[in-house]
Amino acid sequence: MIKTIFRHFKTTSILRDPVESKVLKATFDVNSIKDLPFNENIELAWKQLIPYKIKLRNTDTPVLFLHGLFGSKLSFNKIGRLFSELTRVPTYSLDLRNHGESPHVLPHTYSQMAHDVHNFIKERKWDQCVLVGHSMGAKVAMLISLLYPELISKLVVVDNTPHNEPLDDQFKNDLLGMCEVELNGAEYKKGENGKRVTEVKDINKFLSKYQKDPISRSLLMSNLIITQKDYRSVSIKDKKKEVFKVPVMNFWKHDIIDAMGAWPKLPSNIPKFENPVLIMYGIKSNFVKKDNFEIFKKYFTNLKFEEFDTGHWISVEKPKEFLNSLIMFISPPSSRNYEDPPKRKKVSKKMYRSKK
Repeated sequence: MIKTIFRHFKTTSILRDPVESKVLKATFDVNSIKDLPFNENIELAWKQLIPYKIKLRNTDTPVLFLHGLFGSKLSFNKIGRLFSELTRVPTYSLDLRNHGESPHVLPHTYSQMAHDVHNFIKERKWDQCVLVGHSMGAKVAMLISLLYPELISKLVVVDNTPHNEPLDDQFKNDLLGMCEVELNGAEYKKGENGKRVTEVKDINKFLSKYQKDPISRSLLMSNLIITQKDYRSVSIKDKKKEVFKVPVMNFWKHDIIDAMGAWPKLPSNIPKFENPVLIMYGIKSNFVKKDNFEIFKKYFTNLKFEEFDTGHWISVEKPKEFLNSLIMFISPPSSRNYEDPPKRKKVSKKMYRSKK
């Protein structure tokens, strides 16, 4: 299913720019939703994006990708592997809390996610890393660079800004549709053990009432619990009822969509981040406008802005341009010290003679 989704993404943005919309009415009582446990210290699920048969320069500063809302560590899987292959730089991606295979816990705030990622970096005993964050992950990455600047050598911000900007109501309708699916989760799990989603087409049809765009629905449905690995996750508590790898009911109860449009209140005297920062933004996206450029200057001194003829999901709509920009900013060819390639053995001409 993931491969099918990515085939769609070649021509269309995963997250279409929000359109005018009214929030539909929930059919459930939020007070009946059981709260998630509260945990400020968790281990995040992660993945090294290792290219095939390429010897990496493990002494180089690693690159760490942070996904957006409803994304996962697989969001940058292809781009990350290509980046690592072409630069030979060790490259990683994370499942932020309440996403992918990471624990489902409260609180789900930018400050808490920054704390999680900080702990991940320290546990790896990295002196520094390069952060690449998209959307929700972009705000997390910016916050880490301001709170823990000594750990970040370079920062790439993909289509988001360091200020309060409410998300469009369409995002709430997306989440509400997922909640309504999960409310009747057992109806969509008709396999032998009733633990994995089998009625994918029915879910797609139901979600179309809340999200008309099939590509945006594909992003939501990429969170379905379909494989054995999905339902065996320790984060999935009610294996007969839960449908998504994201705790959608709790997201609705605690107004997570509003929280993801916010920006934490920081001390007025917080030092500016002085290392290089690349701001990538789509000119068809509503997340970063040229009027917002001054906001970045409040927190960052060494800024570079790069626009793309895309919507919100730059890496999918313009993957080649996105990858090239990453390489030239993070690890341009002029900065690399390649080892001399091994000398090839001379091949006898006899090897090319056809047998008579």
